[in-house]
Amino acid sequence: MTDSELHVFAGKPVRVTLADGRILAGTLHVENGHGHGHTHYVIESDPIREGGQPVREVLHGASHVTNVEDASSDPAATE
Repeated sequence: MTDSELHVFAGKPVRVTLADGRILAGTLHVENGHGHGHTHYVIESDPIREGGQPVREVLHGASHVTNVEDASSDPAATE
């Protein structure tokens, strides 16, 4: 995918398929300004255990994503 395709989903709950076949669900955050040639995308989902820390997966560039879809109706994907 491209940056412009992913930026549309920034701040929204998504289900993302990665190039390695993993599927992640959570809110998509965009982190610009790292100064090394690509944008960082973070998928943040609820903690695994109650009271724990949110789970964050950092993606280094849009090319790691093969598919993204709106998951606003999926409670597992909303923070």
